[in-house]
Order: sequence, then C-alpha cells, then structure tokens
Amino acid sequence: MELIAILLSGITALFSLTGVVVDKNVEAALLSQIDHAEQLQVRVDNAPVHQIISGKINKLRIAGRGLWVTKDLRIDTLEVETDPIAVNLQAIQADGQNLRAASLPQPIQAGVKFKFTEADLNNFLKSPEAIARLQKMTTSTFGGVASSLNKDYQVTNPQIRFLGNNRVGIQAELKDPSSGEKLAVNLETGVSIIGGRKFKLLEPTAKVGGTQVPPFLLAGLTTSLGERLNLDMLGQRGLTARILQFKVNPQSLELAAFVRVTGTK
Repeated sequence: MELIAILLSGITALFSLTGVVVDKNVEAALLSQIDHAEQLQVRVDNAPVHQIISGKINKLRIAGRGLWVTKDLRIDTLEVETDPIAVNLQAIQADGQNLRAASLPQPIQAGVKFKFTEADLNNFLKSPEAIARLQKMTTSTFGGVASSLNKDYQVTNPQIRFLGNNRVGIQAELKDPSSGEKLAVNLETGVSIIGGRKFKLLEPTAKVGGTQVPPFLLAGLTTSLGERLNLDMLGQRGLTARILQFKVNPQSLELAAFVRVTGTK
C-alpha cells in the first residue's frame, strides 16, 4: 500500500500550486516519489486555478506504464481515477503530506487498477526485501520439514509462474549455508478474494526436497497469509480498500480496487 501513499503525495502537491501548469506539476510530484517511469500521464479535469486554490478539483486521472516504484519493483500498468476531491488547505499545510481527518471535508475516493507481468514479479523476488519476507514465511511454514533434517536453510532463487485460472506456482531453493546443499521447494495454489478484503489460498500443494508438505502445515500457511493480507488492517492508517477484481492468467496478474481515504485522527 506504499503506492497509495505516493499517489496521495502527488494529490497534496497539487494543492500547493498557484497558477502553474497543474497536470505537469502533479506528474513531477509523483515521479519524485518513485524510482522512474517509462510512461506517465496526469490529467486534472475541469479544475480552474481558482478552484484548485480553494482546495477542490472535479477529477484526477493518472495513467502509467512501466512504473518502477523502487529499483526492484515494476508495475506494468497503473490506472487511477478519483471522485471529486476537496481538502482543507490550512490543515494540509500544517500536517505536510500526512493526510489527517481534519484535512478532508470529504473522503478521497478512487478506482485503482494494477497489472503485473511474471517478469515484473520475478525481478522483485530477487531483491533483498523480497528474500527476507520469503525467508520468514518459509521458516514459519516449512520449519517442521527443515528442522526434521536438522538444517538451517536460506531461501534462494525464488520464482513465480502464472498458471491461469487464478492459480500460481512458486518455486525456490532452500540452501544449507554450511554445506551448500540445496532442497527444491515447489508450491502451487489457487488464490481467491474473500469479501473484497482477504486473500485466501485454494487447494495449495507443496513439496520440499521431494517430500510432500503435510496438509496441516499448509493450513498454517493459509491462515498466516490470510492474517497478513487483510485489507482491514489499513483502517488504522485512515484507508479503506476493497478488491473488485483479481485475475491471474498466463500473461499477467491484474487487480482492480476501490480506495477510500478518510485520513488519520
């Protein structure tokens, strides 16, 4: 959800403008928050300067392709379209880029669409950040298998495959740092969205070094991911998000969501 914070930064930058070219300045504000973009377009609809200065715009549209949020994470396609926006300029100036409830006479609401390619996610999975997350998840989920072999394995060479029909395959190697011995890990699972806010694994299967992972350990993985990937957790940050569409096909992963920002107290 860090990307939402980036988008909000661009929106707050919009209201600091005083008669300059609005679209280009919002675009520049967004670009300053990410690594770089292959293509990025911003359009502010029906917003004369006097209306912007008073803290109101009718609609903001953002379209991007090849957005490198960090040097490791690329979004193939991004589309954002907001409802009318109104903010309290004095409150925003006092809070900087932290949107608080007092800054928003009405919530900011937007539709957001993302698309990732297999190559995008596999590039991210090579990053230290992704490796660390996978290490923690693997230890908690497959620890029973690894401990039975008296090994302290490290995750290496993770890869994801889009299988279509909302199913994905994930493979990696567990490496013993002392001997260099490696075990192959293969996980395949369906993914569904519960109530627009929770991710759930469907019929997961996994093998570690050729050993089938017991169902009770996979049940633990399903529960753990359900707790971590619960969008209700965003409420404490003044955000509400609901997933409207989630689709995995062999070419891409696509996600559409509704986002509502009320600000923090």
